[in-house]
Amino acid sequence: MSIFNVSICYLFILLIDTITCDSSCIYDVGNGQKLDIRPLGYANGKGPKYDNIPNSIPVPYTFNWNGCFPYSKSNGNCTNAAACYTDRNTGSSVVIAKQNDAIFENHQNVYTLIYHTSNMLLTVYLTCREDGEEKINGRQDDQQIFNIYLQSRCCCPGKCQYSSDGSLSGGSIFIIILVVVVVVYLAGGMIFLKYARGATGIDIIPNRTIWLGVVSYAVAGARYSIQVVRQQKFDVNYEKI
Repeated sequence: MSIFNVSICYLFILLIDTITCDSSCIYDVGNGQKLDIRPLGYANGKGPKYDNIPNSIPVPYTFNWNGCFPYSKSNGNCTNAAACYTDRNTGSSVVIAKQNDAIFENHQNVYTLIYHTSNMLLTVYLTCREDGEEKINGRQDDQQIFNIYLQSRCCCPGKCQYSSDGSLSGGSIFIIILVVVVVVYLAGGMIFLKYARGATGIDIIPNRTIWLGVVSYAVAGARYSIQVVRQQKFDVNYEKI
């Protein structure tokens, strides 16, 4: 099999993996339940969902935090952040956490997101609150340790469903690219085989024998799976596959 054919097979495997894999912002909390924190944030960097979070200690700083997705603020060094604190006097914001530093922990249904950098520690406490409005506040223990406390219905596993704002996800972009590659592959291959090699009929399909083999193996696998479910024997030559 040529390197090109191997590449095509790899693209299909990658496509399946892209479609079936969970988001990195969906966490298993046990008992078959999962907590999706994407509803706790705004996508595409348009700003933090939770802004001007009050600080419980008497300092002129407020917090802002965005679940799952990075954001930036125009004043200060708050760029590609998960959380920042903002000086109420100057309006300048300083990053205290990045999304790729997030570690999810579940201790007896107490959910936390821990962001630990070289010189900052932020802990976000996610409390399930099915009734009433969201509540959020923060506390700064010292110059390096911060806490944010969020009570929300969306902190309850399975209670909030994420829906994008119409923009394309990474998986969608990959699928579009894959479709374009397949169309170019088929069209270009057919034109080449027809005019360069004089192929006609089904022979103009690029790598026809390989695709026929893939289809036959898929059909055989499906039939075998059905027979297994029915607890019947089915003779499939897997040495050939």
